[in-house]
Amino acid sequence: MGSGRKNESRRVWPAATVAASLVASVAHAGASTPSVRLRIAAKPVRAALIDFALQADLSLGGDLDLCVGEAPALAGRMPIDTALKKLLAHSGCGYVQPDIRTIVVRKAEPPPPRVSHPTPRVAPPSPSDSPTSLAIGEIVITAQRYPNLPGRTPYGISVVSGETIDREGVASMSDLSGQVAGMTVTNLGPGRDKILLRGLSDGAFTGQTQSMVALYLDDVPITYNAPDPNLRLADIDRVEVMRGPQGTLYGGGSLGGVLRIATRQPDLDGFDAMAMVGLSQTAHGGIGTELESMVNLPLLPGRLALRTVAYRDSQDGYINNPALGLSHINGSQREGFRAALSAALSSEWVATFNVTDQSIHNDDTQYAIRRLGRRVRDNLVREPHDNDFDRESLTLNGEGDWGRLTASIAKLAHHFDSRYDASTATALYGLPSGPAALDEAKSIDLTIAEATYTTPQDRRWRALLGVFASTGSTKLRTALGSYPLVGDPAYAEARKDKINETAVYGELTFDITSRLAATAGLRWFDYRFDTLSVVTQAAGQRLFDGSDDAEGVSPKVLLSYRARPNVLVYAQAAEGYRPGGYNTAGRLGQIFDQPRTPHRRYEPDELWNYEIGAKARWWGDRLQTRLALFYATWNAVQSDQYLSDGTAYTANIGNGENRGVEAEGAWRVNSHLDLRAATILNDPEINRPNATFGSRRKAGLPGVSRVAASTGFDYHRDVAQDRVLRVQGQFSYVGNSYITFDANKMHKMGKFLAVRAGAAWETPSWTLTATIDNPLGGYANSFSFGNPFLILRDRVVTPPRPRTIAVRLSSRF
Repeated sequence: MGSGRKNESRRVWPAATVAASLVASVAHAGASTPSVRLRIAAKPVRAALIDFALQADLSLGGDLDLCVGEAPALAGRMPIDTALKKLLAHSGCGYVQPDIRTIVVRKAEPPPPRVSHPTPRVAPPSPSDSPTSLAIGEIVITAQRYPNLPGRTPYGISVVSGETIDREGVASMSDLSGQVAGMTVTNLGPGRDKILLRGLSDGAFTGQTQSMVALYLDDVPITYNAPDPNLRLADIDRVEVMRGPQGTLYGGGSLGGVLRIATRQPDLDGFDAMAMVGLSQTAHGGIGTELESMVNLPLLPGRLALRTVAYRDSQDGYINNPALGLSHINGSQREGFRAALSAALSSEWVATFNVTDQSIHNDDTQYAIRRLGRRVRDNLVREPHDNDFDRESLTLNGEGDWGRLTASIAKLAHHFDSRYDASTATALYGLPSGPAALDEAKSIDLTIAEATYTTPQDRRWRALLGVFASTGSTKLRTALGSYPLVGDPAYAEARKDKINETAVYGELTFDITSRLAATAGLRWFDYRFDTLSVVTQAAGQRLFDGSDDAEGVSPKVLLSYRARPNVLVYAQAAEGYRPGGYNTAGRLGQIFDQPRTPHRRYEPDELWNYEIGAKARWWGDRLQTRLALFYATWNAVQSDQYLSDGTAYTANIGNGENRGVEAEGAWRVNSHLDLRAATILNDPEINRPNATFGSRRKAGLPGVSRVAASTGFDYHRDVAQDRVLRVQGQFSYVGNSYITFDANKMHKMGKFLAVRAGAAWETPSWTLTATIDNPLGGYANSFSFGNPFLILRDRVVTPPRPRTIAVRLSSRF
């Protein structure tokens, strides 16, 4: 399992970077500037303000749509107030800055009439007393391939800011699921989970099918048919969640939506550094550690800058295995490094080269067996898992009065391997009774190129055009035998899939009136794949060699109507798809294409989503709400499954559907208290089962509940000069669901409440944070998949991490 030499280099590199960060931080302590470097073309004031907020890393709110005229082009470094005055000159708008992270734009009041006699001077209200200062700013997003504000975008989009991620100690995607309506993350373990959106699930297992949710790191996809690589959310600007099928803009593998991690980009002018250390204690477990650092170095001020991030964290286990005499077996370690080198080629063009490298090692899986009691199992073989992720990419961004262009090329390498205890299946493979193991090693190597162009946003007709190409392969090696393995395995498969995909896509938007707009989108794709598989057992070999070519289109239509300046309603229909493929696994003698057996060729699946929604801002942007009603039809649902001998295959299990409502809201109660809430009520099901698969009608979709809700609060108060005391809490409820399509009560899961609370003492230079997860010590079945050989043999429970207390100290230099 794993490559020791590579892992050793991984351990040295992040640690050395952290040390270098600390040294550089001390050397440059005190260097800071309130100015920002801008690159904004001449355009309408609203669009210019959105670009400004994105480049200045600020949230934005207020009466943007009431600002008139065109803002001048801005290029170079300048103070924030200078830039805003230039952008808003002659627009009829002004602004206030209630805090260092938020800009609120307001329609300017007309000047008072002149009077001939003196009037007493009245001081303007302070920001803390003014209702204007209570507005909630929005984080600019780019998931639509151009900048916009999520509350003013006619899609089901949510965003979590980097500031929230830092303050709440969010380190992984699973930590975000309680904040985003309709987001579910399985609980297999770090680097093994699947992310699901809006109640759409193809099952608990990850096999040959393309992912349900497309994951992006900046402008580059980072998954194909793999679990979430669980990249640590270190030095992140924001996480964008785009729900529903996004086949037009993002292609196959986006049936459930798109999740995009936007990293903080290099600052071309100012030095910046951060260091963080943390400790945690888990009940029924032990000590965990965190170490993270960031350094931003302007190599040629104004022209070239390097930003590096390094981290290492570990978690102690809480599952025991008395059969092996082991405790706390499911510990994990993660370490990684990220670097971005940005160069300003001109006032319109910026090029950025990115490198990301991360490795995860899990000592064992984190499920228990119900019959043995809490957090206990009796496997004869440990089940470690490694997940190594590498990405190199080059991105070119340009913008002028001609529009906006983004082009990128990336090389992705994602390698992960797992071991499962196969001791219960020895008889099927002619092995002697005793310990046995199934080892799976999968590698995904892709080269991806993409370019998108958007016309200027001040036109009545607006267009987006894109081209996409990818080439590469996935390799899978499977071996099953007695453990420890001596000689040849009892079963082995070596499989390679060559993948080539090209696509051309576009969207066209027309403003029918000043309030009503229509958008139509279309993606043409051509997908080619070749599969070569060799299955080997003592009795001989089975060879399979197949290829196929699929092409088609993925459309979208959208109508949006701005009923009032603060109310947006929309209706859309959109399609998503995934290509088909071949089944090759199974023992010699495995039958295909017969009743109750796998098909050699599984078919593409297609999902249509119909949605109407509304977004509104109330009380001067103090309350922001989003509501969506949706109905999805899903044809020929693909799902990765396991045979009784533990080998994997993919089935088209039938047709499904989901209908429901989701809502999100954020409320700034006063200058000290913010509240947020999210919920989804839906009814996912298989309404036309495939008779050859055996799924049950109206049994629901695996791993997603019919109801989920969350709420949270953030209370903050200045207790001294530049000192802030902050208290936060989050409560999330997940309803019942099942791990299989037959709704077998043996595989029931969910119906639990997750609680997280924290407190922080913040100063301008350092922050001390304490958090507690699962303070009530809740024990529920958060997931039900142990390993392929236990699905039908035992009742598996995957409990949440027990009560964990963490303390973090971070400092900026």
